[in-house]
Amino acid sequence: MADLAALAAALPGTEQGIACAGTALESRTFHIRRKTFLFLSKRQARLKLDASAPEARALGLPVGANRWVTLQLDALPATSVLKRWIAESHSLFAPASRSAPTKPARSRKPPK
Repeated sequence: MADLAALAAALPGTEQGIACAGTALESRTFHIRRKTFLFLSKRQARLKLDASAPEARALGLPVGANRWVTLQLDALPATSVLKRWIAESHSLFAPASRSAPTKPARSRKPPK
């Protein structure tokens, strides 16, 4: 669990919190812009995938609604896969890069 937490915490803009505190569902959360990209409990982790969702299915992992994947902590994929998946989940909620090209302004005809 500590490895997943360290991987998530190292991503830019990541903040941590707790979801469902004091209940059986209590999880550490890792979020950006108030959007959680990783839930980490005592037995499992949940993260959102997009392009890697078919890969997770191929590994026999349950991919639920909106491509949220549940990972059992006692049967995790390779660290390289986890690192890539956590980064993908983070990127789904991270703000767009400021260096990304922007749409050119549309010219308006002056009123007649």
